[in-house]
Amino acid sequence: MKRFYDGKTIRINALKLVEPSGFKAKRFVAKTWFNPYTAKEKVKEEKDRIKRESLFSYDKIWIGNENRPGEMDLREELLILNGPTCNKCRDTFHPSELQMDHIIVRGKFKDPRDADKLENQQLLCTKCHRAKTKTDLKVLRRMR
Repeated sequence: MKRFYDGKTIRINALKLVEPSGFKAKRFVAKTWFNPYTAKEKVKEEKDRIKRESLFSYDKIWIGNENRPGEMDLREELLILNGPTCNKCRDTFHPSELQMDHIIVRGKFKDPRDADKLENQQLLCTKCHRAKTKTDLKVLRRMR
């Protein structure tokens, strides 16, 4: 190392290393841009005005427990209207043992939202629901 040191820095024929104190620091200049949300400039036309988004609401949130959004509400309403009884065998069950089912199969509707209305829903026990689903699938296969 002694042969490359010249008293101030390390020097080689092709390169010269400089100490950090030999550099002058550059001044940091931050760039600014136009932010329409914080700008205090008056908007002249209505079409240029910023439209704020609607407030967050828990009403339309999907919990993830139901197959389709809003289905759990219909199930609770059916339990209140008809009680915890199966529509087919008329036995009384615990509410967790009953399943919500479409009276008219969902595949027969042009608009699936019409099939999900309260008038087309019924509560069935697990055994009756399996039997009805099996017959519904047979009918739908014949139709196709």
